[in-house]
Amino acid sequence: MKAIIQSRYGGVDTLSIKEVGKPTIKENEILVEAHSANIASGDMRINTLDVPVFLKPIMRLIFGFKGPRRQIRGVTGAGIVSEIGSKVDNFKVGDEIYYINSMKAGCLAEYVVLNMNQVIAPIPSNISFNEASPLSFGAMTSLHFINEDSIQKDDAVLVYGASGAVGTYAVQLAKYYGAKVTAVSSKKNHELLLSIGADFVIDYKTEDFTKLDEKYDMVFDTVAKTRKKAVLKVLKPNGVYKSTKSLTAEKVSRLLTINEIVKEGKLKTVIEKAYPMTEFKEAHTHVYSKHKVGNVVIGIK
Repeated sequence: MKAIIQSRYGGVDTLSIKEVGKPTIKENEILVEAHSANIASGDMRINTLDVPVFLKPIMRLIFGFKGPRRQIRGVTGAGIVSEIGSKVDNFKVGDEIYYINSMKAGCLAEYVVLNMNQVIAPIPSNISFNEASPLSFGAMTSLHFINEDSIQKDDAVLVYGASGAVGTYAVQLAKYYGAKVTAVSSKKNHELLLSIGADFVIDYKTEDFTKLDEKYDMVFDTVAKTRKKAVLKVLKPNGVYKSTKSLTAEKVSRLLTINEIVKEGKLKTVIEKAYPMTEFKEAHTHVYSKHKVGNVVIGIK
């Protein structure tokens, strides 16, 4: 099978496409015929070690010293179950699923092995493989911060970095839970953000939201670029500051919640571009530029 391989940390030049053996499964595993893989900011940070200096040794311990321990890259994707182990009772051959495989990666290949108890969910019938593959990164991250417990009807919520993968889902989720949403991005993306539910937009290049008079019940920084001290100035007395600097939890229950919202037609995946597998370098260059809008995916089938 074809797979995208990386043996050392670095830029796009460290990635290559190779023929590797089709994996086999154990009794508690499933084999997935991959149809789509999402290339997210998280992939970029791991592949290039684009993290603060103090975190680099920790990242090397976790993912591999000289290069990724799991050389087939890709953390999230979507596909069809093609084989199940003898102890698997929660999936059947032919199921269309999406998934996250954070530590083991391997999603940028024609076949992926997953444990039956991993964070996996069925693909809602009203979306495609390409639309499903980013949900387990961007949507699940957003739902960690923006959910029925954190948002009250008519809350004023500001989403910073609103045009990215996490941001575009966050705008929609905040709107779904009843908030009045202000989206912060470059002006060229304002029309898109208004179309997916933003009530107000701010161009971060010309206005600093922390110096405006508006006060918010929540400020959610989806790109981890703001300082809490500055943001406190625009929070209401009981307002909260959230940032993707905080760790998030991967849970099947969150994917199932996302599925229900998707089925209602209230949450969609914004895809700037879908690349064929042969253009994997172009896809990664796009993401590594840090200027993508929404999501970038690779179609494997």
